[in-house]
Amino acid sequence: MAETTHPSLPSPTPKTLNEKFAEEVQRLFGGVTEPPAGVQETMGGGLSQEAIIIVDQLQRPALLVRKNTFEAPQSAVWRALLDPNRSKIENAIRAVGRVELTGDPTLPYAGTGWMIADGIAITNRHVASIFASKQGAAFPFRNSPMGGKFTARIDFREEFNLPGSQEIQVEKVLYISPDGDAFPDVAILKLKGSRLPNPIELSDAKIQIKQPVVVIGYPANDPRNPAAAVADIFGNVFQVKRLSPGEISGNPKGFLINHDCSTLGGNSGAVVLDIESGKAVGLHFGGRFRINNFAVESAELKKILSKLKVQVAVLEMPPKAKAKKPKPGPAPAANALSKRTGYQEDFLGKSAALKLPVPTLSAAHKANLAPVQGKTDGLLRYTHFSLAMNQKRRFAFFTACNIDGGSSANIRRETDKWLLDPRIHEKHQIGNELYSNNDLDRGHLVRRLDPVWGANAEERQQANDDTFYYTNATPQHARLNQGNWNDLENYILSNTDAKDLRVNVYTGPVFGDDDPEYRGVFLPQAYWKVVAVVNGETGKLHATAYTLSQRDLLTNIEFVFGQFRTYQLPIAVLEKRIGISFGKLAKADPLKSQEAFAIREITKLEQVRL
Repeated sequence: MAETTHPSLPSPTPKTLNEKFAEEVQRLFGGVTEPPAGVQETMGGGLSQEAIIIVDQLQRPALLVRKNTFEAPQSAVWRALLDPNRSKIENAIRAVGRVELTGDPTLPYAGTGWMIADGIAITNRHVASIFASKQGAAFPFRNSPMGGKFTARIDFREEFNLPGSQEIQVEKVLYISPDGDAFPDVAILKLKGSRLPNPIELSDAKIQIKQPVVVIGYPANDPRNPAAAVADIFGNVFQVKRLSPGEISGNPKGFLINHDCSTLGGNSGAVVLDIESGKAVGLHFGGRFRINNFAVESAELKKILSKLKVQVAVLEMPPKAKAKKPKPGPAPAANALSKRTGYQEDFLGKSAALKLPVPTLSAAHKANLAPVQGKTDGLLRYTHFSLAMNQKRRFAFFTACNIDGGSSANIRRETDKWLLDPRIHEKHQIGNELYSNNDLDRGHLVRRLDPVWGANAEERQQANDDTFYYTNATPQHARLNQGNWNDLENYILSNTDAKDLRVNVYTGPVFGDDDPEYRGVFLPQAYWKVVAVVNGETGKLHATAYTLSQRDLLTNIEFVFGQFRTYQLPIAVLEKRIGISFGKLAKADPLKSQEAFAIREITKLEQVRL
């Protein structure tokens, strides 16, 4: 594709976590970046087994874990990093437990441990040494202060305000590293039983400075950290499973790596997990307040396991089912796509009163309209729908689709083949680099079946295939259940006496200044939809508008990313919010006389105001 046709744009430069948080703090708090004065006054040095490095619960929170998932962080920066990888992190959460003891009532638990191989758990030397000691080549359990021997178990539950446990007995201690800083702080435990969590795979990748990680463990109330700092990060909840995000804070030295996740006593033996891969990069063991936390690097853990002849975990992905359909042919060339006629403004009627041009962009949006080869209006036309691309955000400003309910066809969905559109520059669209190896799905703006209608099978198949261009995709979490959102068109067709069963649907993302960044892409937090029909009895236009938002997620731990809320709102209000005009449709809205307070949540379709 010639550079003269599509001038090259610089690739977005990913921001560091510090840069992202500086922007977020500026937006939320007007630029106050230092901890509260009361916390600053208590910032001393001091060696502790676990430490808080950054005293700011927005930047370095300690998120509660319940039902094997973690609560939504307050920070949009962390939501953008954690949510797309939630399923991989949850797999690791299941494998982390609390190391508990019997034999000393003053020590209900000693630290954290996690599954590193089949039947094998790992923790710290200073944790295992509480209940076991080296005698020759063996590591028997110690005598307890109450008489008899210590026993140990790992409870993989122990979550905040949830009853029950998942306790597995420690059968024997296989290894405790020698004392001293020259040796890694590691102990290996063999567990009883067969119903054990799947182990966490150890990372082979080179540790990178600023690499986002999480620590999963069981922080306890720890007086070795200043009380004000502990209160800021942990509140008054201790001894339950938490997930603390942060990053690698320095180059590895020998077998040591540094990180700045928020930890306390009880986190000893916790896993340090790479967010993107879901693999363990280290075994946490200690730190200095406001300086660094320390962990044993995964490569060193592999060496220890190898000497013990323990087979480390290698998690294999299940094989993908083979597609029954032959592989699709090559993508249509730009000249072939240029023959697409796209959205038709007179689809609902030929009269001037019923013609509906594509939505109109504000002047600011027009400045960011991606140029289309051979076109001056910036529209990408497909079979029965058109869209306009935002070259800065690399998602569509809007899509406009004609739907003919009278001649629609239900084409079976086969193997998806998503393509870049050759009519615009590659740097104006986002390909699979955003969606690979995470929980983000390529969500259709124009529903796959909406444009699938026409006089013949070839036309219908072409419409189906045209919905699989990345220009029609936006990131959608795998857990998203659009429910009512996807059924709106069908409901309106069935309940408004739509003339000839025809409907126009306009859809797009809401571009916000506070959208979180992930992989150099700002992820939309909300979407909008406008549905227009001609009433069969009155012959007049009828239009309604909706938004689908994750911005208003409840912070309760039971609610996670992907559980969206749907609202109906006046079209005029939507126009002001998104900078797009729908022309005469605002006057065809049953909410046209309502003010902004007419915005209402839709939990079932019967609540739609028609």
